[in-house]
Amino acid sequence: MPLTFTGPVTIYVTVDVPALAAAILDPLMTRLDDMEIHMATEAEQLTALSAKVDDLISDVRAALAALAADRDNLGPDGQAALDTLTAKVDAFDAEVGDADGSDTPPVA
Repeated sequence: MPLTFTGPVTIYVTVDVPALAAAILDPLMTRLDDMEIHMATEAEQLTALSAKVDDLISDVRAALAALAADRDNLGPDGQAALDTLTAKVDAFDAEVGDADGSDTPPVA
């Protein structure tokens, strides 16, 4: 049987604010914590990859320098291959550009 009211009715509601806040904020905070962990992991992975790329660049430059220092002992085909490889590395360096500012000395 439905309730029927005649006249003004006052209804008092008791709300457990801490429980309501916990019900809303706890899942939100858990999600934010998860996102923070993922972001930290991504940053670590990108930093590790950056270090590997720096190492690769150093290794390639060192190998090219060693070959260039011994250029007189290379035959014409070897010299041409060295020139081609050096041009490719230089073209790649130009394509990437100075994204991190390392090629441009700071202005004093």
